Amino acid sequence: MFNGLDDIDWGSLEHAYGSAEEVPEWVRGLVDPDPAVREESLDAMYGAVHHQGDVYDSTVAAVPYLIEALTLPGLPGRTGIAELLASIADLSEWPDEDELDEDDAEMRRQVARAGALAVAAAPALLRLLDDPDPAVRAAVPKLLVAVATALPDLAGLLLGLLGTEEDAETRRALFDTVVSLELNDDAIGHLLGLARSAPASTALAALIAVANNDPGRVPLDGVPELIDRAYAEEGPVAEPAGLQTDPLIDPIRVLGDEMTQGRRAPHCMHLIGELTDSLGPRVAERIAIVTPLLASPHDDLAGDALSAANSLVEGRRGDYREVVTRIAGLFDRSQQLAENAARTLRWWGPIAAPAAETVAGRLAALDARPWRHGRPEWIDRYSSQDLPRLHPYVELLAGLGDERALPLLLTALRLPQRPENTGYGLARYTGHADRITAEIVPRIPVLAAGERATTEWYAFQFALRAFGPAAAPAVPRLLAGPLRAWTAGTLGRIGPAAAEALPALRAAAAGDDPGLAVAAAGALWRIDRSPEALALLTARLDGPATTTAIEEIAAMGSAAASAAPLVARYLDAPPEPDWWTATRTALALWRITGDAERVTPALAAAWHGNPYTRLEIAETATGSLATALQPLLRAELAASERFNVGPDPSSGDEVADDERLLELCRAAA
Repeated sequence: MFNGLDDIDWGSLEHAYGSAEEVPEWVRGLVDPDPAVREESLDAMYGAVHHQGDVYDSTVAAVPYLIEALTLPGLPGRTGIAELLASIADLSEWPDEDELDEDDAEMRRQVARAGALAVAAAPALLRLLDDPDPAVRAAVPKLLVAVATALPDLAGLLLGLLGTEEDAETRRALFDTVVSLELNDDAIGHLLGLARSAPASTALAALIAVANNDPGRVPLDGVPELIDRAYAEEGPVAEPAGLQTDPLIDPIRVLGDEMTQGRRAPHCMHLIGELTDSLGPRVAERIAIVTPLLASPHDDLAGDALSAANSLVEGRRGDYREVVTRIAGLFDRSQQLAENAARTLRWWGPIAAPAAETVAGRLAALDARPWRHGRPEWIDRYSSQDLPRLHPYVELLAGLGDERALPLLLTALRLPQRPENTGYGLARYTGHADRITAEIVPRIPVLAAGERATTEWYAFQFALRAFGPAAAPAVPRLLAGPLRAWTAGTLGRIGPAAAEALPALRAAAAGDDPGLAVAAAGALWRIDRSPEALALLTARLDGPATTTAIEEIAAMGSAAASAAPLVARYLDAPPEPDWWTATRTALALWRITGDAERVTPALAAAWHGNPYTRLEIAETATGSLATALQPLLRAELAASERFNVGPDPSSGDEVADDERLLELCRAAA
């Protein structure tokens, strides 16, 4: 085995970190009898030879030996080799060469060379579908996708195996691969037949495969019952976490084992979410699937339904009152499920309102418990930061502005170690601004020059901004340290009651820090309509704080009419496609001139070009501008997908922001 491996001049080849001379040792290590050596070698291959998906000349040179090791029956480590090969030979994620720079184009050519070697070995790889090791059989289908050009009917081949494959994990791998393929009518018909006759988990996987190709053809009658039966099936028994696994060698395996503990059918994990996600805009049907499952007496099923419901709510608009009520019912279940339910609802903004009474009851019960270690029970013991966090019950009620959370927030404010999100919660209670400000003022950190602002510092100022003039008692504290841009903005929001800050603001507005100068100039206008504010702001155009300067000019409204031509330059000839600058420039011109016709094209382009601008546009659109934007507003109201759906949520407030956008569109449409 591995004949010729040492004849290659590996030192002349490269991987991510230079010379590839270690590659022969790693290749041999992939099939070493010692699992620790195999794991270390596989990590090295991924970390250097296939670093972050890249393919080098050394990667291509190793491919024939990976194929050899994979296709020799009985060797250890072949599952990992199959997965590595599938990743190396996958060209589907790479754009065409003419869309890449020269370095990336060369990388793509290396991937193509690796893929060609795998394609040449397709007959040998195909035989692995009959391998006696089910783990190998489960790893092979994804690799076959990479060599599909040598297999004229891969989908038909894999579908045919579903009728004979007995191993649940291998069947799942077959389905996962089928899902990634484009299926014809015959293949979809075959899957629908399986959905009617196969065991429940297989039938469910068949429906997922159909949904990924043609969601409209998925029959949904009886799906909750089908899912319930699937979870009652006997499946592969999860190995107890750590029993035969070294967490230092295989932490992912340990995590996977922990996730499957206590589950009746680990092979069904994620199937609910995969099916409902695949149904896309069929919101009513997705709700009809998850709602009864949330009431399941089995935590594994109810927990997976909760995850599917969260994915649905985060991505699609709909009537979720019954879903929320069912989720609130999970508060009486196991501690883990109850905590997951509470953490899910806290991000749903006004959608979580039907749970308010239940949450308030649970919160009252927590508040009645004795404190432990100087903390009430409604301080969440979990936090990614050094500071504790408020319990999701408190966050949920505070997000709704529910008065029942206010006494607890004030108590949290007085704790020696305050939860980091207390200030943001208090900002909701503008009707109690005087009382809250009195509590906040002595606790606002006074930062020294160069000292980094804390989360709490921003949170307190966020609340003060919401309180406006009522936050006037905070002004001396805000001026106690060196002035910062954020503090200047807060002083401006307090307005005329912050007049004692004017000397410091004037000095900062003429200073060398562009961000601070713009914030200070804006604050001068907000506090006393200082006549020099406009000149100070226009002087900062064409600088690093241009967009912020435009926003502050916009706040001056028609009083900034003389600056309209200067602002308009950024609308007529932006330096590069920049949707935020275009949006804020157009909105500034609207507020300065009231000329809706002039700015509507730019706002419409930004609305489509960067959906995240929509909330800001809708918040400003009134009168003739709202009339001009009517087609956009009505189309937004008719859409089922949330405007800010993305693969990487940025703040956790996406649902609340989308609901706010809908509220604004309804008011203006």
